[in-house]
Amino acid sequence: MTSPAVWSDAWARATAAAKAGGTAVLDPTDDIGSVPAGPYWVMETDTGLSDRMGAGEPVNQETGTIWLHLMVAKGTGTPAALALRISMSNAFRAAAALSGLSYFEQHFDPPSLSTDGTRYRFSLGIAYEFQNLPPQTGGT
Repeated sequence: MTSPAVWSDAWARATAAAKAGGTAVLDPTDDIGSVPAGPYWVMETDTGLSDRMGAGEPVNQETGTIWLHLMVAKGTGTPAALALRISMSNAFRAAAALSGLSYFEQHFDPPSLSTDGTRYRFSLGIAYEFQNLPPQTGGT
């Protein structure tokens, strides 16, 4: 399960990069109203591991992928979509501000040319690792 702290860090990076590129990031579980007419991003995550680092260890370890899907209208042209995807990719190359979080290894999923509808999807997957200590409780 993706930690809220990881989601928040990725969301902040993605929305800043999207805004700089003149686009927006949509949360698929949020009430977005209408879909933008121009290019836009959709963010989701998947987690490969979420567990303690070892028996008796207080450190939680999580690995997964932040997925950002750039939705572009047919007729936009691939070079314009690739430029937007590269700028988003660069936003995840800087060191994470959140202690214990690191981004590495990026995957680029090309669109399917047989896609029905009015948009193509250019996906960017950013692998991450997050290690954190659970909240400390009072005691003796």
